[in-house]
Amino acid sequence: MPKPQLKPQAPRPTRPSVRGVPYEVVTSRQRRLHVPHRSRHVPASAWVDFPGRVPATWHDFARAKGFRVHARVRDRFHVALECAACGGLTAHKAYTLRTAQPRCGACAEADLSDAARAAGLNFLRRDGRHHKYGLYRAACGHVVRRQFEFVERVAAKRIDLRCERCLRARERDEASRQGWTRLSRDPKGNPGYRVYQHSCGHVQRVARVNMSWGQVKCARCGSAWNARHSFIYLLRIDVPQMGLHVLKLGFSKTPVKRHRHQLGLPRSARVELVRVLPMATGHDACAQESAAHATLRRHHLDVVVPPEVYAGVLNVKSEIYEAWGFALIMGLLDQIEADKRPA
Repeated sequence: MPKPQLKPQAPRPTRPSVRGVPYEVVTSRQRRLHVPHRSRHVPASAWVDFPGRVPATWHDFARAKGFRVHARVRDRFHVALECAACGGLTAHKAYTLRTAQPRCGACAEADLSDAARAAGLNFLRRDGRHHKYGLYRAACGHVVRRQFEFVERVAAKRIDLRCERCLRARERDEASRQGWTRLSRDPKGNPGYRVYQHSCGHVQRVARVNMSWGQVKCARCGSAWNARHSFIYLLRIDVPQMGLHVLKLGFSKTPVKRHRHQLGLPRSARVELVRVLPMATGHDACAQESAAHATLRRHHLDVVVPPEVYAGVLNVKSEIYEAWGFALIMGLLDQIEADKRPA
C-alpha cells in the first residue's frame, strides 16, 4: 500500500520586530552605539570591533531591511548596523539580522525626543532603573521621571503633565495661607487628600481642594461641628404596615434627636437606638462612619438596601441596610471601638 504523501509545511514565519524594545547607549566608541536593553549587563568595554569577514549574505540582508553592516562587534554573533534613514549605529545579533526586522536604536531615541517635545518636555535619557521610564526636563526646569507611554498620551493631549516638586510647593503655599503646614501625601493612598498640621499642633487628614479654598476647620481647636463631641449610632427601624425592617448606621452629635425628628419617619414606625459609640470629635466620627459604609459597599453589597425600597418613608438616600446584617455591622462597630481604645 503506497504511503500517503505529506503536505509540504509552510515556512516558519520570522519573529516580528518589537516596537517597544528599549536601547542603552555606549559612548566609549568613536560613534555612539545603541545596544538592546537585554544586553545592558555587558560592559561598555566589550562593544569593540570584532575581527573577521562579514559574509556577503549579511550585507544582502541588511540592505533589504534598511541597514548597512558597519562592523562585527563584541563577538562573532553580533554586528553593528548603520541605519539608512538616520545613520545611527545599533548592535544586533546576526541571527536577528537574518530572521527578523532589526530596529534602529537611534530612530527609537529620536521618537522619544519628538514625543517629549510635543508634550512640552526635553528628553534627557532613559531611566537606568526601569526600561519603560525616562528622565525629562519640564518647562518649570525640574527633572521628572515618566513612563514613555505616559509622555505619548500627554503629547496626544489626552492627559496633562504636572511636576511633583511644583505641586508640593503649591500645596505648601495653600496650606500656609490657611494656617496649616503640609506634612505628607495621604497614607491611605487617596490622591485627593493630604496630611496637614494646624498651627495648634493638631495633625489632620484633609481634602486638598478644601484646603485650597480654605474650607477646613481644625478638629481640635476649631469651633465647627467637626471639633465637637459626637457619636456613631446604629438604629433598628420597623414600619410594619409597609413591611420595612431595616438598620440605619450614621453619626450625629445628638443621635436621639436624629431619629426622632430628622428622618421623616411615620408615627407608626418603631425605632430602637441599638448602639452608640462616643467619639472625641465630629471629624473622627465622620471618618470612621464613612470607612464603615465603604467597607459594607465594597465587601457586602448584598446588605445595602436600594433607595427605592424606602423612598417616601425615610428622607435619606443611603446608609440603610438589611436587618439580617445586624451582626455584621455590630462587628464593624466593635472594631471601631477597639481601635480608639488607648494602647
